[in-house]
Amino acid sequence: METERTVFARKASGLIRSISGTDALIYNIVFMAPMSVFIYGVWASVIFPGTDLPLTALLSIPLAIIIGLFYAIYSISMPRSGGDYVWVSRVIHPAIGFMINFFLFINVLSLVGTEIPWIIDFAVTPYLMMTGNTSTIAVVATPEFKFALSMLYYLGCALLIAFGARVAMKACIASFAMILMGLAVFAVSCLAAGPMGFQSNFDQFSGMNYSEVIQTAISNGWPGLNIQATMLGVQFTFINFLGFTSSVYISGEMKDVRRTQLLAIVGSAIIFGFLTWIAYATAYYSIGGDLIGAISYLAVIEDPSYNLPMLPFFTYLFMYVTRDPTVAALMYIGWSFMPLSAGLTYMFIAVRLLFAWSFDRVLPTAIAKIDRRFNTPYVALVITVIVAIIYQILWIYTTVMSFFSYLVFGWMIMQSICGISAIIFPMKRKDIFEKSPDIVKRKIGPVPVLSILGVLTIIISVWLGYASIGPAFVGQLDYSIFGFTLGTFAIGLIIYGISAAYNAHKGLPLGLTFKEIPPE
Repeated sequence: METERTVFARKASGLIRSISGTDALIYNIVFMAPMSVFIYGVWASVIFPGTDLPLTALLSIPLAIIIGLFYAIYSISMPRSGGDYVWVSRVIHPAIGFMINFFLFINVLSLVGTEIPWIIDFAVTPYLMMTGNTSTIAVVATPEFKFALSMLYYLGCALLIAFGARVAMKACIASFAMILMGLAVFAVSCLAAGPMGFQSNFDQFSGMNYSEVIQTAISNGWPGLNIQATMLGVQFTFINFLGFTSSVYISGEMKDVRRTQLLAIVGSAIIFGFLTWIAYATAYYSIGGDLIGAISYLAVIEDPSYNLPMLPFFTYLFMYVTRDPTVAALMYIGWSFMPLSAGLTYMFIAVRLLFAWSFDRVLPTAIAKIDRRFNTPYVALVITVIVAIIYQILWIYTTVMSFFSYLVFGWMIMQSICGISAIIFPMKRKDIFEKSPDIVKRKIGPVPVLSILGVLTIIISVWLGYASIGPAFVGQLDYSIFGFTLGTFAIGLIIYGISAAYNAHKGLPLGLTFKEIPPE
């Protein structure tokens, strides 16, 4: 009979449960990137003309709670690093568990490459425009400057992660405080300026006329704010919530998972929704919902009357909310902590995914090595940084990253597979289910609550996945990019197949590993 030493990389993971419920809550919120809606809101207004953005934020919260409860309860049954990789690999098949987790790894790290370009393009550039330092834009907007700054950013993230989970969580908490400061400055500035203040500044400094923008958009077919577009717009706003379940991937380092996972996942979805509503509601009060919808519409149809130098993102329109450079600087600094901290969480999760695969021997066990002083998977960290740098080069110097356009569709495939595994979990792995905490085993009649939540998660995921590849979202379906998304899953299957064959040749079949939950 195989020993535990040969089934897993070692008898204990080496990870320490040092992450509190508050840590995980803020970690999830930061992962979702609050204030990114300053950019996404414009896209939502373009995709579904007439969308009432504040209302979509409130309508998205119940959907997030359903999926949040599902992920939290499932995580409580098998609280280990790797999240859905552990569940699906033990319930459906290890190849499927690795496949969906590999997709997540590839796509999450691809997002890290956007963080520094976002700061330069959507915060630094508008601020320099407002203050009249346009000559500096030519320097900071160069690929070379962005790449050099990115290298410093990756070094900083690597150091924070290397010093252990507690240090990384403290960095997230500090960043979240700065994000809240930026949002508060934005909201208060909007309330202080009011509709008249924004309109006066916009007419004076933008080169466009507030009333004419709305009238021109209406004459070109913009329908005005309406409930039909708003109900469709919920799809896009809900996509902004993706990541509120990210704490499941660090379950192996969370204290009292039964309590903290519910707090972290459900709590983060509610808080993120409320913060999004504040951002949208205050923007609608000052900038105006009609103006945001109308000017976004004119920008996308390339109407000749639209002469702003960039799309009307909230970070750009903020220069007409206030002309005070100090106030503006505070908002842009706070906003910039959003991409900085989001990228940190993406890299942190990527390290834990590599660790989980290696600990199960799907990847070489050396990747699961832990630094005993800070309890950090240092080999996995090095690999993560290298992959992130490669993605950064691709983002800045090529158009290859456009192949990640259907990330949401792939995410919904991943989420649906998790839902399927939850439906069959009580029957397929009765040994694990019966040993799970009571909250996992609760039933409505004869049906486990977890299975019911799995069905609801599948329904929501199919709806969002279908919408994310529809003409309203991405225009004409690009089959090469669509194929790339599906190909990422296929590559995961191939890697697992190679690993399984290699381990079998060595006399250590992987099948033994997935008969039980990894040790703590």
